[in-house]
Amino acid sequence: MSLEKKELVEEEEANQKKVIERVIVKEEEYRPAKLELEDLKPKYMDRQQRYNNWYFAANFTHDGRDYLVKFSIREGTLMGQNKIFLSLSTDPLILKQEGDVQVVQEPVNDIDIVKPLEDKDFKYTEDNDKIRIEMDELTAMCRVDEWKIVSRNKRLGADLTFTPRGPSTFWGGEKNAVCEITENTRVSGIETLSNFEGNVIIDGKEIEVQGRGLFERVWIGSLNFLEIRLVDWIVANFDQMYTFLCHVESDASDGRPFHFETGTVHLVMEDDYMVAKKLEVIPEKWVYLRSAYRFIPYTQRVKVETDKGSLEMMATLSMYPQPIDEPRRIENLTINNITGWSALFYDAPVKLEGKFTYKNGKTVELTNGVGINEVLRILPL
Repeated sequence: MSLEKKELVEEEEANQKKVIERVIVKEEEYRPAKLELEDLKPKYMDRQQRYNNWYFAANFTHDGRDYLVKFSIREGTLMGQNKIFLSLSTDPLILKQEGDVQVVQEPVNDIDIVKPLEDKDFKYTEDNDKIRIEMDELTAMCRVDEWKIVSRNKRLGADLTFTPRGPSTFWGGEKNAVCEITENTRVSGIETLSNFEGNVIIDGKEIEVQGRGLFERVWIGSLNFLEIRLVDWIVANFDQMYTFLCHVESDASDGRPFHFETGTVHLVMEDDYMVAKKLEVIPEKWVYLRSAYRFIPYTQRVKVETDKGSLEMMATLSMYPQPIDEPRRIENLTINNITGWSALFYDAPVKLEGKFTYKNGKTVELTNGVGINEVLRILPL
């Protein structure tokens, strides 16, 4: 190669290098899949063993008092028979010092209704853009961008319409993902942090309400409940952000630990939607729940790592925990050569504070955080 030609080649390569150095390679933004009507329909209806859930939770304030109402339609056999759940949390949390222990005082005005039902009580119809699920006193009407729950119960009635604050979260990070939350448990689901408005009727008194809450659609194809040791399922609405997180620890059949976690963080103004890469839920203070003969977390520190930064929150119990199932002591049960177990499963209304810190140092302070910490513990006595 002549000296002149060699110089031309070197000059061309140098120019190409400069062009490459000037190009900014932008990482592809993660965007969740869009919700479709098919996602909301009952699943596994051809199986005897199945579970379908349509769940609504609404936080609101009325006359200076905080409330949380929840309505759930549950179809199938894997979490017991068909049931509807209706609950109202309204009494503020009261702790009483007894010796060295703070004891959670039972509420006076809370409502907790569970009605077991039969297969014939579940009614399902669909239209071009809407499905309708009815079971006894509850009716849910679901579109892809709007979900309505109607309760005809005399103690706790409601007509509430929910609309999404932003994209839905699919369990496992993608549509129809089948999540192996324990060795023998398969869960799929959708969580949509929402705005809502409508009315709630409490013991005959109707009040107009609006606020933030959650519409959840979950289905289960297989379940081994007794493999679970610890679950923290957390949903939180802030002014600047919403998040869904689920952390599960369980035992495999050979006794080794089995871990699962999923979740997302959505900063609304920045329109940053991020998948949780690492999740920690760390109890920092405990109180005694007399009905369960157990200590439960009063405050929990939550840490979430994402590709763009980290979320830190403190979740504090704000009202009396609503049982999802009655606390149980199973003294004769033997698992992994340990005899005597207890099961505790409840929804804890929580208030939250926190901040999100980007990797470049920018922080977003989070305000007006409300939500639910669903807690499940299956542990030796």
